[in-house]
Amino acid sequence: MLLQKLVHSIKLKGAEAIGRKEFSRFFDWMNLLLGNNQEMGKRMIGGIGISACLVLLAVWYTWPSDREQIEDLFEELCEVASKTEDSSAIGDAMVVNDFKRLFTEKVKISIRSKARIAGDHTNQGLAQLYGRLRLASRRMALRAERLQFLSVQEDQARVSVQFFASWTGKGGNTVDESAHSDVALRKIEGDWKLSQIDYLKK
Repeated sequence: MLLQKLVHSIKLKGAEAIGRKEFSRFFDWMNLLLGNNQEMGKRMIGGIGISACLVLLAVWYTWPSDREQIEDLFEELCEVASKTEDSSAIGDAMVVNDFKRLFTEKVKISIRSKARIAGDHTNQGLAQLYGRLRLASRRMALRAERLQFLSVQEDQARVSVQFFASWTGKGGNTVDESAHSDVALRKIEGDWKLSQIDYLKK
């Protein structure tokens, strides 16, 4: 609007300076250019709006669902809780921090034994227990199979899963365990975390 007023003012003053006929041709060219720029601007704004909508739709459809995020969490748990013989001390320390991040601040583990892992923990304390176990081991392996969703709500979920664990000590002794488990999860700041593990049976 301001640009149109400016052009109109130029038209009046220019006509007085160089003659109406010559300036009229120049002004017609200016007016055509202005109209084309306005049309191009409208098209550009419309194109940007459509592109933004398409990007939002693409993000919406490709964003993992709650169930997919929970499945990824168990895959990460198994990866973090496993150890190969060529694992380094630095790598072990970094993995302990990753292990802590997978759990809520307060964690409860129910197991039919007197193992130190049983009971109420903080995620920091549980990670420290895991770190000591990892340092005392030569190899560790964890698998989660037969994952079934019992309930998935906005910020809470419950699943059943079959855990298979194997631990080999520095002396070569090996312990294998398997247990059907009921696992509770909570969604905190957009991330699913493990909050309770109940070992039901071997």
